[in-house]
Amino acid sequence: MNEHLHTDSGGPSGINEDLLVKHLLGETGPDENARVEAWLAAHPSNRRYYEDFRLIWRESRRLGDNFQETDEQEEAAWQKFRRRIHPSHLKAVKHTPAQKRILPLWTKIAAIFLLAASITAVLYLINANTAAPEKRVASTTTPLTDTLPDGSRITLNKQTNIKYPAKFKKERTVQLQGEAFFAIAPDKAKPFRVYTNGVTITVLGTSFNVRDSDTTTEIIVETGMVRVTDSLHDVLLHASEKLVLRKGDPALSKDSAHNKLYKYYRTKEFVCDDTPLWQLAASLEEAYDVKINIADPQLRELRIIATFRDASLDQILSVIHETFRIKVTRSGNQVTLNH
Repeated sequence: MNEHLHTDSGGPSGINEDLLVKHLLGETGPDENARVEAWLAAHPSNRRYYEDFRLIWRESRRLGDNFQETDEQEEAAWQKFRRRIHPSHLKAVKHTPAQKRILPLWTKIAAIFLLAASITAVLYLINANTAAPEKRVASTTTPLTDTLPDGSRITLNKQTNIKYPAKFKKERTVQLQGEAFFAIAPDKAKPFRVYTNGVTITVLGTSFNVRDSDTTTEIIVETGMVRVTDSLHDVLLHASEKLVLRKGDPALSKDSAHNKLYKYYRTKEFVCDDTPLWQLAASLEEAYDVKINIADPQLRELRIIATFRDASLDQILSVIHETFRIKVTRSGNQVTLNH
């Protein structure tokens, strides 16, 4: 089946199911990844459809090793699955060699979870046709606080935007671009999901910070626990833990969240607890829109213990100067630290 912009057959609009399967298997190239990411970002229902596909795939990996089929059975299962998703009559499609390469894995999924996929398709159509109006919130040069329909509180850092349904129905979903802190109202019947940069963060009731850039996603949990998933990972993250995912990289970085500087945009304070000078400088650059150059590499690792509350950049630079007896030079938005 060719990619299409719209369909009356009940499948996902604007995407090819075969391409979604390749993406789940990690076999897509850069251009195909870009098409999938653009489709996921286009509407929350697309992301829900993808999440259901991914759930079926994960379960099939657990059971599929004991499941054997002939090529004819695999092809029959594939065609049956497609007819369930697309109620209109479809002719059998001859697969290209590339499609044949991924067919055995996918047809095992179809054969084992055909009923689940059929239900998923029906729910997708219902949700797509009855989706609530979306609300979009964006911050500009200053942080912004907002309350979601379920009472959850979010704080957006500068240059951040989110969108979410004006009214949460059977699920609570938010799409994020930028950085935000979430304090989620507990609701065991409705897990809360944040979608950002190809990553899904699922919670029940907790508080956590998400920082999204073009290439990385960083999650820090303050209270409770979250599940973080993308096409390559499925990780549980507990309170006081930090996870960094790099797009397309199977490796991940999970560590204790010692650094408290990430809170500055909502607490209005920089908390340095034996913090390297370079980390404080990085936060100051972001908060005050300046560039801080630490000319001497040895100065980067100097440790500072201090809390700056509602302080100006000049006040903080003055403390740095007095604490380490180093030279601080500022010209416009350029700051240099040196002996």
